[in-house]
Amino acid sequence: MNREAAQRAFALMIFVWCAVAAISQAGVTPTGQPAPPVAEIKPLANTPNPDSPNPPSVQINPASAQVFGLADGPSGPLISGRSKANEDIQSQVGLNAKLWVVLTQRLPLAPDKYALFMNGSEVKGLDPAVGGTYQGEGGASMPALVFKLQRNKNNDAFWKELLGSVIGMHVPVAVSLGEQSGDGKSAQPTITGTSVMNASFGFEVIGFWRLVCALAAVVAVISLVWGHARTRTTLRDNLLPQLPASQQTYSLGRWQMAFWFTLIFAAFVYLFVILGDTDTISAQALALMGISSTTALAAVAIDVAKDSPADAANRGLQALGLKTYADVVRIRQEILDRQQQLAGLPSEEAVSSEARHGKHLRSPFEEHRKQLQIEIQDRDNILRTYNANIRPFITQGWFKDITTDLNGTAIHRVQAVCWTAALGVVFVIDVYHGLAMPPFNEHLLELMGISSAGYVGFKYPEVNN
Repeated sequence: MNREAAQRAFALMIFVWCAVAAISQAGVTPTGQPAPPVAEIKPLANTPNPDSPNPPSVQINPASAQVFGLADGPSGPLISGRSKANEDIQSQVGLNAKLWVVLTQRLPLAPDKYALFMNGSEVKGLDPAVGGTYQGEGGASMPALVFKLQRNKNNDAFWKELLGSVIGMHVPVAVSLGEQSGDGKSAQPTITGTSVMNASFGFEVIGFWRLVCALAAVVAVISLVWGHARTRTTLRDNLLPQLPASQQTYSLGRWQMAFWFTLIFAAFVYLFVILGDTDTISAQALALMGISSTTALAAVAIDVAKDSPADAANRGLQALGLKTYADVVRIRQEILDRQQQLAGLPSEEAVSSEARHGKHLRSPFEEHRKQLQIEIQDRDNILRTYNANIRPFITQGWFKDITTDLNGTAIHRVQAVCWTAALGVVFVIDVYHGLAMPPFNEHLLELMGISSAGYVGFKYPEVNN
């Protein structure tokens, strides 16, 4: 397994929706989302061409009112229908925005007596509609109802069903109106569009700049936590300080803690940019972070408390003068320096020739060469001992490190990894489909706690041969 790919695999699972959203066509109908009906409603007599986004005038049919078009303000182009280039119109109407429902004629009842329907479902809990006048590009004035699309506890389920599982930045919505009944019964959609196209628009799930900011925040956190995992000890044990960070073994406890932290943070950002809500952290999410943090802390405490083979190796290396990896680097540099000095001395043949002519009984160069060779040999011996002692504690790769100890594959580690991955997948799916952090029941949380407790419990008595 590629170590770097394995480290980042879980992050790709979180970002798949962002990557697809950035490259998808905004008007694509997502799988599982209700789409406007394909059968077109026949327009009334003398009704303008429905494919024209902003006809200059309209002939009113006195029989009944219909939805002529949809807009995001009292004037300007309509956001329903199709553009002059026969392309989907990109709307900026989303949650907390105002939707103008332009009508062919005034309604018989007061504006607050009408309910808004999207894809055939009533949007409950909205503030009462207010009347308005829409000014088209051609100068025609037309009556309109204005709805503010706010989210609250009465319509939370509707918005989550509409916006969940969306691929892209818009979701198609068909709009209709219905008279509210005074007896508390649900309203029924009775006022539809002059055509299906004129009463449909692309509801904005997430704006471009919100998407950019969300991606920047999530990428920044993942970079801080996981980006330097190969070169730092953020997710690694530090059992032998004489080892460089890149050779330290990965820590299961720290990996679990980082996994749930980044997953919950990414979910929080995702829900915030979609729903505009900061109250999305569930009690179960806090429990998972607490379990992972406690596991990591307990694992570190056990490593400090028990006398392991790593401690014995550490004491032996300290006896050689190697307290940290900086001392190892120093020894290697001293060998290089002496090798360079040795290379700069006169050759042994030249020294022997001088000795034969009686110039020197013993050449000072020969004395210096022997001294340098002895010092190099001493440091080579230290490095050989160092390499022999650190070999069992060098990383074998991310997955092998977190699922094995020095004795081989450990079932308590495999169990903790499998349950963490399983709950992580369920967490991502629920956030994407349901737009809420999953309410794991108490039995799942207990299972996760038992798995982590098993890992910590077996960590203390394990024999590291």
